[in-house]
Amino acid sequence: MFKRYLTSAALVALASAAGLSAAHADDASGWNFDGVPSWSNAATGDSFTFRGRIYLDAANIDFDRAGVTTTFNDSEIRTGRLGITGQFAHVGYVAEFDLINNQVRAKDVALTFHATGFDVLVGNMKTPNSLEEQTSSRYITFMERGTGTELFGLDRRVGVAIAHHGDNYTFKAGAYGGVTGDLSQSFSTDDSSAFAARITYLPVHTDNLLVHLGASVRQMDYGNAGTRVRARPRTHSTDRIVTADFRPGRPLGEADSSTLIGLEAAAISGPFHAHAEYMTMELNGPTGNPRINSAFLNLGYFLTGETRSYSTSGGSFSRTHPTTPVSEGGMGAIELAARYDYSDLNDVAAGELTTWTLGANWYVEDHFRVMANYVTGELAVPGGPNTSVSGPQVRVQWDF
Repeated sequence: MFKRYLTSAALVALASAAGLSAAHADDASGWNFDGVPSWSNAATGDSFTFRGRIYLDAANIDFDRAGVTTTFNDSEIRTGRLGITGQFAHVGYVAEFDLINNQVRAKDVALTFHATGFDVLVGNMKTPNSLEEQTSSRYITFMERGTGTELFGLDRRVGVAIAHHGDNYTFKAGAYGGVTGDLSQSFSTDDSSAFAARITYLPVHTDNLLVHLGASVRQMDYGNAGTRVRARPRTHSTDRIVTADFRPGRPLGEADSSTLIGLEAAAISGPFHAHAEYMTMELNGPTGNPRINSAFLNLGYFLTGETRSYSTSGGSFSRTHPTTPVSEGGMGAIELAARYDYSDLNDVAAGELTTWTLGANWYVEDHFRVMANYVTGELAVPGGPNTSVSGPQVRVQWDF
């Protein structure tokens, strides 16, 4: 496994070198090779660009359950994604697929129709919930998102959405069908469905301070399959630390539907940034309609003086550019961060999950980043044995 990790890292380096050496090969024809081939027509607005990303992870995590310790010491290709994006006949398009674990999974595969004052999106896309989830994994602060995004199954679905934004606000709402599976096996979706909406607002947006507020809702129908509420302890290399099963025939009862409400807040001031979210979900069907709560707080600081980037049109964080990348003789951008994450699952007899994550990120170039996290956490179940985790993990990330 470690040999595969090193081989993949070498391939990433070679691909980066090939892209850089091909830069500006044929600008006059409408082609551009600035790291990756792209094409545009200034007269019509038509364009396309190849896009992709690869994340190479390694971890050494101790997982102690009921006094039995298992060490997860492994490496993996966490994400291997390829696709295209652009515009044709004034319609935006994106098609991106994950190509790992011998599977083909659709990610963002959608068309965007531009109308006066709003956009209409059709295809496979994320439901509009959570600042953490709406921010691309290329730009999140830690290797894994906050627990609530996994616990409540925030995901991509086939659907239709409308979106509108102004200088200091965004709104998006949509109706969604099921989730796609491995496209190499089937093009069908499951029989779940959802309605979701999100609104964001910037009460302060100056050169020195940005304050973000947001709220979202999701109404989910699980169809005939029910659901499972489960999550790993902010590392992908271990077993899941918590699971509550609401599928048909399970002791907790079958979940027919759920209502999720999320609140979010963030602030950016110079090299400092903070981000907090609270999510609560009520399950309909099981006795008493149990409720699960999850919240986290992220704090980060750029030692090299950069400011975390934010997209006003998306109401989300975007790419942070190092002031002096290594290719220009600088040291890149260096960021230190910490996160506290808490989830209350006592209503479903699954206890309380608390995790802490310390992070250091090195932004070598605009599209190349090295991440290091140390994760520690505990699941405390009343009347049952506790489960604890701790250990470091690293990621080499390249995208284009």
